[in-house]
Amino acid sequence: MDIEIRTGRSEDLQVIMEMISRCVKGMQEGGSDQWDDQYPNPDVIGEDLEREALFVAIGDGRIFGMIVLDQNQEDHFETVDWKQVEGPHLIMHRLAVDPLAQGQGIARKLVAFAEKYAFQGGYKSIRLDTYSKNTAALKLYHGLGYELVGEVYYPGRVAGFPVFEKDLTSSLSAANHR
Repeated sequence: MDIEIRTGRSEDLQVIMEMISRCVKGMQEGGSDQWDDQYPNPDVIGEDLEREALFVAIGDGRIFGMIVLDQNQEDHFETVDWKQVEGPHLIMHRLAVDPLAQGQGIARKLVAFAEKYAFQGGYKSIRLDTYSKNTAALKLYHGLGYELVGEVYYPGRVAGFPVFEKDLTSSLSAANHR
């Protein structure tokens, strides 16, 4: 399936929230409490859309995935021993692929889009966290060369959130994004 990635629009909100609902159901069925009916909610996603920080993956005229890219680091990130201290840093949030389309490489395409976006924007690294119970995301980030640099904890979650970083200043990374 051909995938186009574009900036999300306010009119996408309902479709995105329906996709998130399917993702939450799948997470919970898989034993993960990473997302629930409180997060991410329409206010959070609406703000992402308003800031033009949310990007959607579209295939066959449908939204099959999303990613949020901005410079908003969680306060918890201050405790992490980052490899790349020189900024700016792009922060990756809320990567999601509709369960109806998983296994088709959409998450990889969204991450590749984020890396190109970061490289073209002059960012020195990409930073993110993911839930330790989200084995698919952990495998994805490890496989794409993201380095585990620490772990943070959020109130109300039983497990930690491994924190990853990808340095975009190395010559190998630069060659991949030209």
